[in-house]
Amino acid sequence: MDNLNKKDFSNKHYFVGISLSSGASLDSGAAVLDRNLNLIRLDKLFTMEDVKFFINNFTGKQEAIFNISIPENPTMLNAKWKLLSREYQLIQSSSLIDVEKLEWTHRFSTRGSEFFRECSAKGIDIFRYDIRELKSALGLSSAFKLRSPIDCKSLQSAFRYKFKIYDLPANMVPAAQLEAILGAYLGYIMYNPESEYNFTKKAEYAGLDVLGLDLIHV
Repeated sequence: MDNLNKKDFSNKHYFVGISLSSGASLDSGAAVLDRNLNLIRLDKLFTMEDVKFFINNFTGKQEAIFNISIPENPTMLNAKWKLLSREYQLIQSSSLIDVEKLEWTHRFSTRGSEFFRECSAKGIDIFRYDIRELKSALGLSSAFKLRSPIDCKSLQSAFRYKFKIYDLPANMVPAAQLEAILGAYLGYIMYNPESEYNFTKKAEYAGLDVLGLDLIHV
């Protein structure tokens, strides 16, 4: 963790966020910011081949920070009482249950993790982030239903007026691309030593660091 915080990202020019969906039937989003918070690219991606093509053909990979969201596991049961019951049923601590055979107990999916590890091994600065945790840390959690039109409108307005990303499209940006902008903005915070936020390693998932934010500087 200390080594990550001491790493110098001052040579980075581009900050790439990819909001990775749980499968090809749902769109993933990609966004690229530059040092002046200009939104220079927005894309929709679907298959992992689309994601690989996007990263492999990105010009100036060594001058960029890539932040990839951790997708939710599509096989996890999502009824409210089942999710809440997991807080009390310590399945993963039970030696009587083979967790590897119970995919529904895993909150996150490892989709694309092998490719992202390969990118990291090639010297690309690539990290993971949790969309909900990052929204909360940036004060962007809303009272509206997640990914609803009014939630997306609120998030898009916050990007424009709170974080000064002025050149967003005038029309409504899809939810996946807004969530990708979150990852790109995290990259900008990592580059900018004068940011009011501190980035830090929150966890490790499938071989890559999961980044988040500390409290705002006082």
